[in-house]
Amino acid sequence: MNKRSGITLVGVIVVLFIFGVLFAVFFPAISGHPMNARMTAVSARGRDIYVAIAGANAEREAVGLPPIWPSDAPPYTNHVTGKIECFDFENSSDYFDYINDGKNLGSDNWEPFISGFDFGKLAGAGIASHTGRGPLKAENNMWTIAKNVSDEMDDIIPVLVTRNLDANYLYAKIEGTPTAERIPLAKTWKTPFKRKGAVIIRKGGGAFIVRQKYATPLVIYNGQSFDADANSKYPLKYLTPTEEVLPIAANR
Repeated sequence: MNKRSGITLVGVIVVLFIFGVLFAVFFPAISGHPMNARMTAVSARGRDIYVAIAGANAEREAVGLPPIWPSDAPPYTNHVTGKIECFDFENSSDYFDYINDGKNLGSDNWEPFISGFDFGKLAGAGIASHTGRGPLKAENNMWTIAKNVSDEMDDIIPVLVTRNLDANYLYAKIEGTPTAERIPLAKTWKTPFKRKGAVIIRKGGGAFIVRQKYATPLVIYNGQSFDADANSKYPLKYLTPTEEVLPIAANR
């Protein structure tokens, strides 16, 4: 009698089972690659924004002008240009529009405060870039930025964070060891990254990608204590794309 050849039903089941196991093992890693790439790209944009602001501040300091970080300081006259300047804004969208001179973008009168910056640095990971028509909208801005940043503040303090991290749960002061309680993600903004994680740029310029399970003050502040307002004229605040918020210790 000739033996039958081919794949039996049991063989098919075994092969499918093996593929299922391999898929379950490798799919999380494979599916995480696009998210990792987006987070890396966003961290590079955040770093570019920080470097651009820091560069502008260095130039202004050399001629006796205050920095361009958002600030509660009142308007003043720029003694070099003779123009009135004011960086007191209630949201990051208006601030970024101002420092990039959005109202004159594309014209001969365009005079941004910083170089190496464009509205494309505010987009990505599901957030469309600003078209340049009209003021910058919150929907085209992924960043929350610190207000009243001073030279005396510790370098661990976040000065730029993606908007999906709730800035209400950041800190202006920590005594002792920071808590390991998670900071909410995607409470208001689903993009970028939903609840997967967030990107943080610290005052020292370091870019930090924090996953959702590690989004705690203990991790974000490197387990350190600090007081951001100790030597500052104005208290640390954060400007989200739509509003100004006070960090913990400033309002609790």
